[in-house]
Amino acid sequence: MSIQLNSVSHHFGQHRVLADISLSLQDGEILCILGPSGSGKSTLLRIIAGLEPMQSGDITLDTALMANSAHSPPPEQRPIGLVFQDHALFPHLTVAQNVAFGLGRLAAAQRDQIVGQLLERVGLAALAQRYPHTLSGGQQQRIALIRALAPRPRVMLLDEPFASVDTPLRRQLRQDARQELKQAGTTTIMVTHDPEEAMAMADRILALVEGETVQFDRPEALWRQPAHRFVAETIAGLQTLRGRVAGDYIATAFGKLATDRVRGAAALTNGQAVTLGVRGSSVSIAEEVTAPAARAAVEDIRFDGMHWTALVKHEDQQLRFVLDHESQVQTGGLVALSFTDADAILYS
Repeated sequence: MSIQLNSVSHHFGQHRVLADISLSLQDGEILCILGPSGSGKSTLLRIIAGLEPMQSGDITLDTALMANSAHSPPPEQRPIGLVFQDHALFPHLTVAQNVAFGLGRLAAAQRDQIVGQLLERVGLAALAQRYPHTLSGGQQQRIALIRALAPRPRVMLLDEPFASVDTPLRRQLRQDARQELKQAGTTTIMVTHDPEEAMAMADRILALVEGETVQFDRPEALWRQPAHRFVAETIAGLQTLRGRVAGDYIATAFGKLATDRVRGAAALTNGQAVTLGVRGSSVSIAEEVTAPAARAAVEDIRFDGMHWTALVKHEDQQLRFVLDHESQVQTGGLVALSFTDADAILYS
């Protein structure tokens, strides 16, 4: 076992930021912390780093105490590496000097060998004598990562490290970063607001909402079995619908769902108002329509890179569903939807 958090809580004044966060990671495991703004994810990272004093709980590393409320050493006294969004490279040092910064205790020849190997590994050996301001954002981020890896920290902390670069480069950087971290065998905790990034980088994802853990599991589990509305909408791509229980069905503005298609619906009572999450790819156009009121107007048709999707609206509710082909419906036309094969989950 590598790092373990036990009942970590934190307040800013009267405002609770984190509530009893507990988790344990294995050696070399990559954890992504995902949550909306204000969920406490960056505060949790700062506590682990030693940038924020611990108020409650403790952190152990290889079963030895690293920090608690009575013992909270600063970052330089913890076996951790830090990489932030702004790279934080030293502008007055060359690339090679930046990478070598944490290797001061080694002999010069050994230090130069490690720096050369790391720069070669990320394809930047030719830039060794350049200064940070002459590099692109992607190059600076690679340097920041290998500088943090150079001292071989037990734990790497990444705070939205790719947020400041363009999308195509961001995808390449996170692929490269995952390979580097896995090759180094470094346990990693990364904060991100991007669900695609969390799915691409993480072995496990910690989803935080208002300072509480709402799900902690593998990316596939969060996608297939979301345990909270935030996870369902952000990771699993479910769409929110309101409805009311009517016998063995839930009546919505777009049609009826059988309750046996809705996870968590076993204890519903007739007439109860509910909120659901529905996967749009599991909704289809109904072949037969018995009630004209079940028809909804198509507001828009878009191509999302994989499918053609149609958007229907009813008052303040909307639903996007996958089309078999672009010409299946027309903008402005009326359609009735089928939830026979719906993949849905009950929120409340």
